[in-house]
Amino acid sequence: MGKVKGFLKPCLFAAGIAAVLAVVVGGITAGGTGAWAAPAGVALAALGFAGSAAAVALAETFDLRLTLPMALITYSVKLALVLTILSIVRTAVPDALLPFAYGVIGGAVAWLATQVVWAYKAKIPYIELDSRS
Repeated sequence: MGKVKGFLKPCLFAAGIAAVLAVVVGGITAGGTGAWAAPAGVALAALGFAGSAAAVALAETFDLRLTLPMALITYSVKLALVLTILSIVRTAVPDALLPFAYGVIGGAVAWLATQVVWAYKAKIPYIELDSRS
C-alpha cells in the first residue's frame, strides 16, 4: 500500500478544499439544503476513490494480476452505489438532488485532477524491456 499513500494525501486534501467550496457555492445557489448536500456529494466521491485505491492496493498484495479485476469490480460497485444514493436523495430530499449531484461531479473532478498532477510529477520507476531476450 506504499504506492497508494503517495496520491491519497493530496487527493484527500483537494477533496477537503472542494467540500469547503461546495458549502459556499451550494449555500449561495440552493440555500441551506445546498450547503449540506453539495459537500456530501464531494465526500461520496472522495470516499469512493479512496475505497477503490485501497481495494486495488490490497488486491496487489496478493497478486499483481488481480489489480485490473479489482479495479473493474470497484468501479461497478461505485457506479451502482452512487446511482442508488442519488435515487434515495431524489426520493427523500428532492431539493438536495442537484446540489448533491454537482458535489459528486465536483469532488470527482477535484480528485482526478489532483491525481493526474501527482502522477505527472511523481518519480515512478519503470522497466525498459529488451526485445532481444
